[in-house]
Amino acid sequence: MGNKKRKLGSIRTRMMGMLLLVNVAIILLLSTTTYAFYRDTFVQEIASARADVSRQIAERTKQFKANLYTVSNLYYTDPEFRAYTRDLSQENSSAFRDYMEKTTRQVIKSFGQDDLNFYVVYLSADGIGYCSRSVSENYDYMNPEGRLWYRDLSRENGGIVDVAGFKDDELGIRVFSAARTVLDETGDPVGYLMVNADERYMYQMYHDVILGGKSEIYVTTDKGQIVSSSKEKIVGYSYFNMQTLEDRIGDRGYMIADIAGEKALFTRYCDPESKFTIFEEIPLESLLNPLAAVQRTTVLLAALALVLGTLLAWHFSDRIARPIRSLCADVKCVEEGDLNHKFSSNHYSEVDDLSQGMDKMLSQIRSLIADVQQQEEQKRKMELNWLQAQINPHFIYNTLFSVKCMVEMERNQDAATMLTLFIQMLRDTLSSSDKMITVKEQMEGLQQYLALQKLRYENAFDGFVEYDDAAADCYIPKLLIQPLAENAIQHGIEISGQGGMITVIARRQGDAISIEVEDNGVGMTKERIAEVMDGTDASGKPDRPHIGVRNIHERIRLYFGEPWGLTIESEPGEGTKITIRVPAVTETGEGKSC
Repeated sequence: MGNKKRKLGSIRTRMMGMLLLVNVAIILLLSTTTYAFYRDTFVQEIASARADVSRQIAERTKQFKANLYTVSNLYYTDPEFRAYTRDLSQENSSAFRDYMEKTTRQVIKSFGQDDLNFYVVYLSADGIGYCSRSVSENYDYMNPEGRLWYRDLSRENGGIVDVAGFKDDELGIRVFSAARTVLDETGDPVGYLMVNADERYMYQMYHDVILGGKSEIYVTTDKGQIVSSSKEKIVGYSYFNMQTLEDRIGDRGYMIADIAGEKALFTRYCDPESKFTIFEEIPLESLLNPLAAVQRTTVLLAALALVLGTLLAWHFSDRIARPIRSLCADVKCVEEGDLNHKFSSNHYSEVDDLSQGMDKMLSQIRSLIADVQQQEEQKRKMELNWLQAQINPHFIYNTLFSVKCMVEMERNQDAATMLTLFIQMLRDTLSSSDKMITVKEQMEGLQQYLALQKLRYENAFDGFVEYDDAAADCYIPKLLIQPLAENAIQHGIEISGQGGMITVIARRQGDAISIEVEDNGVGMTKERIAEVMDGTDASGKPDRPHIGVRNIHERIRLYFGEPWGLTIESEPGEGTKITIRVPAVTETGEGKSC
């Protein structure tokens, strides 16, 4: 009895028991924690990947909506259309329909694409209607009076209203409509114009990205009304409580939800321009199927590790303390920051393998740290190159589209002038690999840009560009001023709706160059200035229309350091002045005075 008690109380037995308990605890903890972590990481990666897919869907649906808006504006701004709608009667209704047919064909031809798939409906206040598709005499021409969205039409006072999920019983389709009230010169409504597209055409834009046919995609308005969905039956219904989803999803962009008693991954992406929100619902079970093999492997490895631990604990329990202490000391050195530490060798191959593995791991960590530092430097350089070379694709698209419209309207001289200016700008921007150009070159390019924009906006603003001789030959980064002028046109002058003025002046001030870009547009509050400089909007999310200002500021800091950059001075209704300050340097950018 005494020998048995002594045996049970021996160091070997107690260490054996302790090692077994530790082995069991560690194996269970690592296996369950690793699996849970791997599962959560897997779900996060899937959610991130699907968020990119939702972002692509948002881009497609945004263009779909923009096309309808463009078509509606082409009709609404046509003087001949306004003349017809102002005096439309039974006597000239036939001529009006012939005009609408001709215009519709021209609009389709001008887009030069087969996937627009829209049809146009007009209903006068006197009940005279037109539809670009064949309809019966009983067709109500989507008469908005009595519809829920009629109040929105009235409130918008001629602006476009999104109508989602309207059921056109005559044609047997659900449509997304860009609807608006047509007003006469006195502001009284004379009719209603609807540009409609079959919701299924919008669905075709994203049906190919539905995950294995198991996910459901919903395109909704900012109020939760479904514009398009893989579930066609619920299109047009207010299916989501947007505030509740916002509270639950938050900034992550996804959540795990109980849907019909089953767990599902629910992702969301909000497009700030189209106001569309893309939701995707994926059954969690189908996502986690690939992890079943991982789970089985984890259990098997845990069992094998437990058996091996038991054998090793039995065999080495009386001698294991010393190499473990040595190993702990080595780990402590690494923990304290000594990444060059070498793990000591021991007589046990397993501990030797662990020491060698830790040495290899430390070597890989050191290599990874060096790689990360190198990648960060490359990333900084790539970011700088991207900032220098960026040209707004929307500006290119809109410029070319404006030229196309001018050609179709036989304004060939204006079109030729725009193309000449546009080609010169592209040549100056893309042909040279220099990162920095002179103030004179950049200001001359800016004059071409302003001339091009004045043609595009039909002289809605005036531009004044001036630079002194002392600053002319100093070098500054490419594309430093043009984005600020573009910002002034789009968010200052154009928003104000008044004849505007943009002034750009470059001066030499001692060892610095000062460039002022000033407009007499709508101006900004101090709070908005802070948001623009931070690159965010009022909700703290990235503010894409103004992110160029932040990029220019950071770009100057990348070139010249902390003291330099730009500042904004503005008051609501009194315009905005942005001042750039950079050092006066030579072409080499080495900080020498010009």
